[in-house]
Amino acid sequence: MKNNNSGVDISVVIPILNEGESILQLYEQLKESLDKIGKSYEVIFIDDGSTDNSFLVLEQLNKINAKIKAIQLRKNYGKSTALTVGFKEAKGAIVFTIDGDLQDDPKELPRFLEKINEGYDLVSGCKVNRKDSLSKVLSSKVFNFFTSLMSNVKIHDFNCGLKCYKKEAIEGIKIYGELYRYIPVLVANKGFKIGEIKVEHHPRKFGRSRFGIERFSHGFFDLLTVLFITKYTKKPLHFFGTCGFIISGTGFLICLHLSMLWLTGHRPIGNRPLLLLGVLLLIWGAQFISIGLVGELVTSSFHNDEDSYLIKKKIL
Repeated sequence: MKNNNSGVDISVVIPILNEGESILQLYEQLKESLDKIGKSYEVIFIDDGSTDNSFLVLEQLNKINAKIKAIQLRKNYGKSTALTVGFKEAKGAIVFTIDGDLQDDPKELPRFLEKINEGYDLVSGCKVNRKDSLSKVLSSKVFNFFTSLMSNVKIHDFNCGLKCYKKEAIEGIKIYGELYRYIPVLVANKGFKIGEIKVEHHPRKFGRSRFGIERFSHGFFDLLTVLFITKYTKKPLHFFGTCGFIISGTGFLICLHLSMLWLTGHRPIGNRPLLLLGVLLLIWGAQFISIGLVGELVTSSFHNDEDSYLIKKKIL
């Protein structure tokens, strides 16, 4: 691991939401682990609109240790936005992410660095012996199986908050909504090497889990979004055009078949449901191709990179 011009070797980015009870304990565990590593570091907490005393605790920690930094967002924008803010602020050549609920163990950090030194650009944790509810464990297994299958990124726990990145792997990465779960897919699409290690998992001590069945139900659509933006963002017509060609081609063949029947005397054909299907497929196919053309126009002209969040306060 090489130093960079900022003088910081390691950045730890921690998105939090109402984690005031766990921050001090997490800080102590992180400090112990980072001091053992022996590299210069910074710890950046992103307060994603907490309504408890989280930011007050962070202000007090900064007075004790200037390496502890904090950014307070004006409202709860979501984990993707919090991570985006943290990635922009991080100065280290190596960037860790860890959740603020104490379920991931900071003592694992040196093992991630060993894996990074083997030539990986992103190393993701894989929780073993998970201390979560059965519904959450089962839904995560289904989610991870299909995500790995459809993205061809061969890791087993996409949603683990404990990850380690080389800084260049996350530079310019765009995440929003629930796409933070698919960071390994987005990074792999840029040509970086993805690795995984098993990590210990602890039960939640404070607060409550924010997992809900609606998050699982949205996962399929988020996966489709990631697969689309990683493969067809710059060529939407290739996707919609192909779908449109297949659909309209099927409709054309149906109509051609019925036309041949009509020409050979098999009349009437106007009352056949197959004719209606053929016409509908032709229309749908044309609509898909039109969507692709509109997508091409949007892709070529849309360059709005304005930030969609507001920062209330910084402690740096």
